[in-house]
Amino acid sequence: MPVSISDVARRAEVSITTVSHALSGKRPVSDDAKQRITRAIAELDYVPGASARNLREGRTRMIALIVPEIGNHFFGQLARGAEDAANARDHGLVLCNSGGSPQRERRYLELLRGRTVDGVVYVAGSYAPPGGQLQAAAGRHEVVLADEFTPGLDGIPLVTADNLSGGRMIGELFRELGHEHALVITGPRGLRSVEDRLRGFAAVYPQAVVREGDFTEAAGERLVIEALESGIPFTAVFALNDLMAIGVLNALAGRGVAVPDELSVAGFDDIGSAALVRPTLTTVRQPAEEIGREAIALLIDRLHGERLDAPDAEVLPVRLMRRGSTGPAPARAAAPPAAASPVTPAAPSAAPPPTRGPRA
Repeated sequence: MPVSISDVARRAEVSITTVSHALSGKRPVSDDAKQRITRAIAELDYVPGASARNLREGRTRMIALIVPEIGNHFFGQLARGAEDAANARDHGLVLCNSGGSPQRERRYLELLRGRTVDGVVYVAGSYAPPGGQLQAAAGRHEVVLADEFTPGLDGIPLVTADNLSGGRMIGELFRELGHEHALVITGPRGLRSVEDRLRGFAAVYPQAVVREGDFTEAAGERLVIEALESGIPFTAVFALNDLMAIGVLNALAGRGVAVPDELSVAGFDDIGSAALVRPTLTTVRQPAEEIGREAIALLIDRLHGERLDAPDAEVLPVRLMRRGSTGPAPARAAAPPAAASPVTPAAPSAAPPPTRGPRA
């Protein structure tokens, strides 16, 4: 059986209360009693309970991670990295999955009003974030944003990927392959990650045709079919996440369109299935697990008074994964539309936080 505090008290010939006072340091204990208690602890190999230690420190050693949809492979990877980092630092992780519901997210934040956790890592969804409640949480807990910048929360540190460079990488690849006309299927407009990916791509393809999706396979299928039926000329499709890109591949396969011989397709994220679909999906690898790990590490460091002067945003590098879904533009490409409108990324709803460049 595990050694208990009562075993230590019996061996040291003192009361349980005296042992408790000696461990907490909150009440005076005679030197003689301290020596006997210390000796008893060593002889019995007694380890004070974590709850007692946490009570002394005024901490729970628990961190809440709020994600919009744990079933999304990207958020699952992020959560895995966060859990690994928390365990490595002797902290527990409370996973709060909002399931895409702002109401559920607000309930989670309400439940966290007490001292049930030491800090919160918040991953924004595509809906309007509960800025007021997050600001209130930041007044009671340490808060770190992961993946997505949240308007109205300036000054709260963010760990994210270099979405701007990722969008530019796909644009440069399409240009290298000779594609003149491209279709872009975005996620919900207004999200900083969406606008940055679009802005990076638009630096290479300012006249790309843009259609707004919702990060689902169904959106990718629907929007590429609509584009094909409309007669819009394009030989390459950039979907701003892999799920939509896979939807595009499914739709093209159903229509008998050869990829990449007739159309090239690229995504963003590099989820597990990106390398399993046929053809394998060209994409930009986001360091999802590293985002989760670094967000937890930053939060725990700040709980201990470290990295308090860190930049407001830590931007992690991304990587182009060139696979089978992209190839040279077909020899005969359609003419551009009569009045193509230039890509116009939405203006940010708040000034972006200052960033530091991608880490080497």
